[in-house]
Amino acid sequence: MRKLLLTAAVLIATPALAWSERGHMVTGAIAYDDLVRRRPDLLPEIDRILAAHPDRIRLEAHVAGLTGAARQRRLFEWLARWPDDIRRGPWDHPEWHYELRVVSGWTWLWPFRNGQASDGFASNYAIFHNPAAPAADRAVALGWLLHIVGDIQQPLHAGHAMNWDFPKTDRAGSIAFVRPAASATPVPLHDYWDDRLDRPGAPEATPDAWALPLQATWPRTRLAGLVRPGNATAQFSAWLDESRDLARDFAYSDAFLHATSDPAAAPQVSAAYETKANALAGQRVTTGGYRIADTIIMGLEK
Repeated sequence: MRKLLLTAAVLIATPALAWSERGHMVTGAIAYDDLVRRRPDLLPEIDRILAAHPDRIRLEAHVAGLTGAARQRRLFEWLARWPDDIRRGPWDHPEWHYELRVVSGWTWLWPFRNGQASDGFASNYAIFHNPAAPAADRAVALGWLLHIVGDIQQPLHAGHAMNWDFPKTDRAGSIAFVRPAASATPVPLHDYWDDRLDRPGAPEATPDAWALPLQATWPRTRLAGLVRPGNATAQFSAWLDESRDLARDFAYSDAFLHATSDPAAAPQVSAAYETKANALAGQRVTTGGYRIADTIIMGLEK
């Protein structure tokens, strides 16, 4: 038992991504649209903060030639994915992307959390919420808030499996394979979730295709429990618990219960699961966009 516990302590060899970069861009577009509808008065202050972003050149390259609302919206899209684009750079914090608990298999053996999404959210929110903080620091914090809030809506950034097949955990599904269809190439179940919304073409093709239809399908009024009680950190904790429950109750069901480390033996996902996973991914990405907007509003309130 002692040897198993020591082995289990090395749970995550490399941090996983949550949603693809394109999926994060959808959350950024939805957040911007929601701010335009609800608090357009905050947009000039957000622009002022982002003007001081220390990685501004990278961000500006993606909005060249755009003006007005189109430019602001596109900037939000790229800011939401920015922490994935600066991996191994000076602003990188790999463990802020996830906070995992064992939700399938040996839940009794490893009751601890792995990852520091809660710490990342709290520290960045404190900076962003402080009007006396340097604008450059607030801009970096804003980028991380957009990303972390989006990250933890993905169930496999809040829960993972540990069992005889994966005694060190399945690393949030990154080493457990399933087959989306009978003739499909096996994929890690984490990637299966991350890529639900991706569309071919330029990165902007995905938010262009999804941001407005998802808001029409999932207006704020349709999402029960969208806003939770308490301050920003209390709400974040509730959001994390919500994703953990989805990982436990849905993500690790169907073929996912039998996912294997051998791609050749990967089980096929059922058609019913595929349909529900697509719908849930859209709902969670939309929820992430709205919660990003809520976080910004709370962070800019005096």
